[in-house]
Amino acid sequence: MPIITACTMDCGDACSLLVDPDARTVRGNPKHPFTKGFCCKKGGRYFERLDADERITTPLTKINGRFVEATWDEAMGLIARRLDAARQHPETILHIHGHGYRGVLAKASSILFQALGASTTRGALCDNTGITASIMDFGALDHNDPEDILCASRIVNWGRDLSRCSVHQQALTARARKQGTEVLTISPGGDGAAEFSDMTIRVRPGTDRFLAAAVIKLFLEAGDLNPWVLTRTANWPALRGLIDGRTFHDLCRACDVTAQDAETVYDWYADPGNVATLLGWGLQRHVFGGENVRFINAVAMLSGNVGISGGGAYYNISSGRNLGTWTHLVQGGHPCKTRRALLLNDLGAELRRADPPVDFVWIDGHNVVNQVPDCLAAAEAMQRPFVVVVDGFMHDTAMLADVILPPAFMFEREDVLGSFVHNCVNHCAAAVPPRGLCRPDFDIVTELGSRLAEPIILPDAETCLTEGLKQSGIALDELREHGFVKVGHPRVAFSGMVFAHPDGLYRFPEHLSPEPRRDQDHPLQLLTLVRGESLHSQIPEADQAGFPTVWIAKDCPAFAALDPARDAYLVTPAGTMRVEVQIAPGLHPDTVIMRRGGWMKYGHNANVIIEPRMTDMGEGCAYYSQPCRLENR
Repeated sequence: MPIITACTMDCGDACSLLVDPDARTVRGNPKHPFTKGFCCKKGGRYFERLDADERITTPLTKINGRFVEATWDEAMGLIARRLDAARQHPETILHIHGHGYRGVLAKASSILFQALGASTTRGALCDNTGITASIMDFGALDHNDPEDILCASRIVNWGRDLSRCSVHQQALTARARKQGTEVLTISPGGDGAAEFSDMTIRVRPGTDRFLAAAVIKLFLEAGDLNPWVLTRTANWPALRGLIDGRTFHDLCRACDVTAQDAETVYDWYADPGNVATLLGWGLQRHVFGGENVRFINAVAMLSGNVGISGGGAYYNISSGRNLGTWTHLVQGGHPCKTRRALLLNDLGAELRRADPPVDFVWIDGHNVVNQVPDCLAAAEAMQRPFVVVVDGFMHDTAMLADVILPPAFMFEREDVLGSFVHNCVNHCAAAVPPRGLCRPDFDIVTELGSRLAEPIILPDAETCLTEGLKQSGIALDELREHGFVKVGHPRVAFSGMVFAHPDGLYRFPEHLSPEPRRDQDHPLQLLTLVRGESLHSQIPEADQAGFPTVWIAKDCPAFAALDPARDAYLVTPAGTMRVEVQIAPGLHPDTVIMRRGGWMKYGHNANVIIEPRMTDMGEGCAYYSQPCRLENR
């Protein structure tokens, strides 16, 4: 009989799933209001990950440079001794936790190391820049209910790859189109968006703020702004001054969009009817990514499409907003109010200059060495401390560990989690027993805390789950019975244009920064975009044979210069890697696409040659501002 469980991977769809443990099949829960009976192929094929031959299912310790199997008692005893020694100077302990595993119990390691006063990380590798931008605009992170998009007259998909990052938002968009809603996609291209759109407009990557500013310029020139909307804003004169100081044609030139296309975007927002705006989860991965998000939000606001049904700007909600914490139930430890935080975006350099140096590192839910820019520097810096990695595969981070602890994966452990797209809290039930000697992360962390010379005692899992649900008033038994509960939030965010700032008013951006000067030796721009088949670095090793593929446009300047009979190389100021080159129709000619997450040990990781760059807000990582070129050697 199928068991109701849920996906805990780093995806906003947060699907409720029906798992048949005997047939080892997965399908979407038809009763879930967002999942609606289907899921992506990443979730549908998850048993391939659970059953993979290369999965690590017993603790491993490194002796004389080689991994050997160990018992849990041996591995945990070794870790506890090393952690006790480092605990005399808590800042020499570093905890790195990622979103590879999310949930109420997934917070256990963060809570334990907080109680130890350990160092942590700051900055973000994904969406924090856009989150910060949205909070600056609206005062809080919120958007309309996902299904409210069906009430839109038109949808502007500004940069979201619906074919790879959210199959359920793609399905909602398809339903809207069947109802007669038109869809306009704005992106650098190469994403298959034409299949889901009535019209596409190509923009130079990273310059979306200029296109948005050009649209605002047209609103000004037409005298087409609703005076009441302006009364709901706190700083309209500042934005108007920015726009007045630039010509429409200069703004179009900055984003490489024709005047006609910019006018088309204006028409989509200015014509009668409600317009919903989807913001892509890559817009923020540029040096001025925060401005990109803020100017697009400003278009939605000025056109009167915020705070209404069928409108809204969809970026993110917090996946934890319907859940509480259980930190206060922990016994023992001496948490510090001011913990040392190392910048994740430049992890190698941060570890090298850390004073006092880091002696002990615990990494869970994160193939961090693979994911950060300049990952060779991070790998080198990890050679010094004692490193514990909680993971089930010998990826780039695990290879550097002194101890590898094999966790139970989803379907093998219980947890409760939310979504950063919808408002359902899902129950992730244990549908099958953990493979081999694998253990749930919560059990691993609980035992570690109890083994310390000065123990830190965590509550039992049942107590943590119950406490985490109190905020939303959900009973754990009810959640276990139904598999999910939808938490009540207004269907329309910021209804009546009342915003979450103390004065209730919207905030416009007050800066429009020029693009960084282009590197003549590296005239192209590298975008490391999401995959359709795998999530980030959760890629089967067998799929990483040969050389990685990059995609360019046929009118890319590099295409004519490349000799297909010779080896092709992707080159940045940070290094060179061998690649195979293919053509992507409709892609902007200055763009090189490479799918993210490939492993260093197979020569598939672009982060080897991506330089650490900071975004303009939220301490984000500007992966997509990496200049590059293609050449034969």
